[in-house]
Amino acid sequence: MSKQTKNVLIIKSSPALDASVSNEIADYLVAQLKSKEEHYEFTIRDLAKMPPPLYDPEIMQAFYTPADQLDEKQKTITEPSLEYIAELNRADIIVFASPMHNFSITTLLKAYVDQICRMGLTFQYSEAGPEGLINGKQAIIISSAGGDFQNESEKHKDFQTPYLKHVLNFIGIEDITVIPVQGVGMGDDIASKSMLRAKEELQNLADLRL
Repeated sequence: MSKQTKNVLIIKSSPALDASVSNEIADYLVAQLKSKEEHYEFTIRDLAKMPPPLYDPEIMQAFYTPADQLDEKQKTITEPSLEYIAELNRADIIVFASPMHNFSITTLLKAYVDQICRMGLTFQYSEAGPEGLINGKQAIIISSAGGDFQNESEKHKDFQTPYLKHVLNFIGIEDITVIPVQGVGMGDDIASKSMLRAKEELQNLADLRL
């Protein structure tokens, strides 16, 4: 009997490209999954190489126009959003490689979030409130930061991880694992230990749950 293939979507959001810590950790996860006997297919969405469109008046109008009433220009405007959402729907495992920028996510990742949070496609409202439509997915947030925001005294400054978790919950994804890579700007020793710890957590996760 052939084994079921799992689709893995990796969303990279660092402008640092090959020098990015979060990208390195995401690549490590890909390598771990490729070494397993299970079958995985990977989609790598690197937002630094192909930035998402920034939400503007034309995009807003296109998003809120019924699909059967879109003109040709509006259809073109909505194409990136529909492509991103199709990738989410196909994926079994969704990985956000997210470096902290100014205490939150990068501009690249925020632009991506604005493209995937769409009423009627990834969420809807009912009498009970908002309901996510992207269900049955497993998400991993690789959250890197120059400082260490896991310390109790620093947690209130972290607007990155709580925001991403809320967005994922909002569109229907509840199975979320956070892999912190913190303190990478606090010296080579701390950075090396943090990265090693993150890789060990991902290896355990890959062995047990992915």
